[in-house]
Amino acid sequence: MPASAARLARAMAPSWSPASRRARTSSSTSRGPRTKGGPAFVVLRRVGLGALKVVESFPLTEDGWASAWQSVARQNPAAAPQMLATLKARAADAARLRTPDADSAEVSELDARSLVSLRGIAYLGGYVPEPAIAAGERYDVRFLADRFIVFAYRQTEVLAEVLYRHVEDVEIGGPGLVKTGGGFVGGGFGVSGAIEGTAIAAVLNALTTRTSVKTVVRIQGSGCEVFLLHTRLTPEQLRITMSRPLGAIRSARVEKAAVGGQHGAPAASPSPVEELTKLADMLEKGLLTREEFDLMKAKLVGPPTI
Repeated sequence: MPASAARLARAMAPSWSPASRRARTSSSTSRGPRTKGGPAFVVLRRVGLGALKVVESFPLTEDGWASAWQSVARQNPAAAPQMLATLKARAADAARLRTPDADSAEVSELDARSLVSLRGIAYLGGYVPEPAIAAGERYDVRFLADRFIVFAYRQTEVLAEVLYRHVEDVEIGGPGLVKTGGGFVGGGFGVSGAIEGTAIAAVLNALTTRTSVKTVVRIQGSGCEVFLLHTRLTPEQLRITMSRPLGAIRSARVEKAAVGGQHGAPAASPSPVEELTKLADMLEKGLLTREEFDLMKAKLVGPPTI
């Protein structure tokens, strides 16, 4: 491998996350003599019947990472240009992740005004009247004092908003921490074969095992129902974070119910007996004549039956 590729691999190694670093680990930690059982970068070769064999292992360090790439290039010189291009692309991605674009002053102000800001949350689906919101896309959802608003990701463009008094239900759930992959078991013929098989299984488990967070937020309103995916906090953590907006939603619903009780359905009409009692009282006080009383009584109880 060219020296530039080795330098590039060494330079980008510190920026990788632990999960990415485990992509080629198996059995060692130190720069000196390596002992089996610890983490290390390894080079694997596929042998007969699809089995994998450990060819070389290197310390889990920046130099070890670069040496592993050089070893692969020595064993497959034709693939060196492709590996160099891959390293350059990954280095560019790592640099972009280390230095994210700064938010605008308007976005920062929105976050400061919000009770909670859920940035980069994915819309899974549901029903919203606004066609600008598409399933699978990321958005910023901010919970203000009296409403929640869906914004375009890292922008101030408002795509949808719902007043808290129109929110009927909020659920926070989902699987939370999710582990995928792994499950490989080592083995082989004889003691050495069993040890090598166990080492390979450890490599495969480290390579394929991933832990992620999947928390689903369901918000149902009088005219919408949205399902949102949050990948930074577990359901329990998000419930704590959302305590203020959830309290504001409950207060708005109680206030709406109280107002509805005051200005809701009109009082029930008085019964015919109550009306006749009132008419008799008015007749006795001279407010109605006998003819007027009889006429109004007939309207209430109907004509006499024979």
